[in-house]
Amino acid sequence: MIDPRVASGLRDLLPSVMIPRERMLASFRRTFASFGYVPVETPHIERMEVLTGKGAGSDEVLRQIFEVTNTGGTRGELALRFDLTVPLARFVARHVNDLGTPFKRYAIGSVFRGERPAKGRFREFVQCDFDTVGTEGVVADAETAQVIHDALDAAGVPEFTITLNNRKVLNGLLDTLGIADKTGPVLRALDKLAKIGREKVLGELRRGESGEAEGESSGRSALLTEDQARQVLDFVEQGRGGPEVLDWVEQRLGAHPRAAEGIANLRTILALLDAAGVRRHRLAIDLGLARGLDYYTGVVFETTVPGWERFGSIASGGRYDNLASLFTERRLPGVGASIGLDRLLALMEEAGWLEGTSTTVPILVANFPGVDPAIPIRLAGRLRASGVGAEVFPEPLQIGKQMGYGSSRGHKLAVIVGPDERARQVFNLRDLATREERRGIAWDDLESAVKNALDQIEGT
Repeated sequence: MIDPRVASGLRDLLPSVMIPRERMLASFRRTFASFGYVPVETPHIERMEVLTGKGAGSDEVLRQIFEVTNTGGTRGELALRFDLTVPLARFVARHVNDLGTPFKRYAIGSVFRGERPAKGRFREFVQCDFDTVGTEGVVADAETAQVIHDALDAAGVPEFTITLNNRKVLNGLLDTLGIADKTGPVLRALDKLAKIGREKVLGELRRGESGEAEGESSGRSALLTEDQARQVLDFVEQGRGGPEVLDWVEQRLGAHPRAAEGIANLRTILALLDAAGVRRHRLAIDLGLARGLDYYTGVVFETTVPGWERFGSIASGGRYDNLASLFTERRLPGVGASIGLDRLLALMEEAGWLEGTSTTVPILVANFPGVDPAIPIRLAGRLRASGVGAEVFPEPLQIGKQMGYGSSRGHKLAVIVGPDERARQVFNLRDLATREERRGIAWDDLESAVKNALDQIEGT
């Protein structure tokens, strides 16, 4: 027999996870739509050249691409998408004349990366993306952070921190140190700071891609000198905190045009988020935040949950003004973010924040032995027509077993019609948590009685 286990880094999702997952997805869709984002869909499989074009992703991400080859197909021609942003750039470049700009879209779907499985990290996972393409306006930058905030808030995440930076600030720093030509590898090293710590990042900054430090004999030079590497790390470690960090960096880099532009952008974003009612304690500045993907050009976002940082970022993104240049000569600047659904669910499950249930409806209608099954089917149909989900137990088993089924799966109430109740055209309504039971309720009062009982249970 074949072993039923799943491949490494993949997982089966049981109803106890899928039900809150579906609710969270519905909540995200409502939030995205409320800001004017419209849904689109792109294929899971893209041409390899689309995913690996210059600037599409970091070397680390590109090494994790899953190649797709059908029988008799051409090797290296197709691959599974590793995110939803690069496919968006291709999509917009192809359809921009029909879509117009600015264009606001959201997309929810699976992406694939061959990374090492870890806590909250899977080889197939769902991203919930939203983007605004065709504008460089700071309003779109601020709205991106606001949508992250409102989406997580509506989904029931009790606390989280949205960290902001602007890559122009880091670019200004590197320019003042004379290392602007090494921006890519330096920012990729800085992106690992929270994961591997200062000393290991220091080593990467000194060794770079050559693997050798300053002073080692080699045909290639090291990435940074010891002094340059320490200045970079000192800067990013001091540049963490609230809005006051911007005063500190303005004193140091305010004379640099590109850095000044980034600082002004962050100040305006904070002011707009304040006007939108985003709670200030949920925002932070981190001048070392770089994000690992090469296509970001301006503001970047990363969202973590205090106390659960080991899960990494649950939502991230930023501005990418040049990504569409892979596919068109037309300039199509954009900004957006992605919420990592599976990582967020794994975190919330471990934290005990998911409501435990294995049913999608609150009502179980009993199939009482000796009672015509047309009666529970009719009553359940009436409840559904009134907007209350109801499930009919499929077999006329002992009533205790039916109640045990309802309790174990999370039904809130059971509607019970036995032979005596059938004769009097009444029903009993049992609270499956407390086992309290109201008896002899008229069939005519079914909808109102059930809704009132649900309101009492839910405290409304």
